[in-house]
Amino acid sequence: MTEIMRAMKEQGVDVFGTSHIAAVPDRPYGLPYAITLGIRLSGAVIDSLKDGPTKNYFHHYRTVNAFLDACALRCVIMLQRKGYEAAAVPASQTTSEAGLKADFSHKTAANLAGLGFIGKSGLFITNDFGPRVRFATVLTDMALEGGQIGDSECGGCMECVRACPCGAITGREWEPGVPRGLIVDAALCSAHMKTKYKAIGRGAVCGICVSVCPKGKKSGRG
Repeated sequence: MTEIMRAMKEQGVDVFGTSHIAAVPDRPYGLPYAITLGIRLSGAVIDSLKDGPTKNYFHHYRTVNAFLDACALRCVIMLQRKGYEAAAVPASQTTSEAGLKADFSHKTAANLAGLGFIGKSGLFITNDFGPRVRFATVLTDMALEGGQIGDSECGGCMECVRACPCGAITGREWEPGVPRGLIVDAALCSAHMKTKYKAIGRGAVCGICVSVCPKGKKSGRG
């Protein structure tokens, strides 16, 4: 695993972690371990979202996702050459009929890897860069160690709740077992983006909650 981690870091991956996901229901391919790959988003681009998403952010978002998918594919190839099964979960792909859920949650793997915690925004807040990170996940049968699940550090902060333009964030802190719908209304968020930001590009994104999170600002690196 050290060899793979080194290769991913050399490729440009900023956040790397491993986890045991056998207890996660409905995981794809039946593979019991996960590798989390994260790329830090541009602080300059994220800081420009004070008044809402921009075309530059939309382009940056898509470019980072494509780069993550390439890194994940390289990771899969390395694992297969070592004799293991492996499959990548795309950085950004929804597979549910409503378009609100993927086959596997990157946040679940990152959380089990001990890389941070899930915030009030429903975003994964990394230890180093706050929520200013995009993720891809590689599933495998190579035995890997996990980390310590992080407790919420949001406390009384309500920045994302106040900033959300459609009121999709409830303000409730995440804890194991809490359904996503009690933390953030994904359908409302998606509908708002498709209605208000469709001029930015296909598959519009927002990013306001990412930009206002103090954990991202305090990183000093984003």
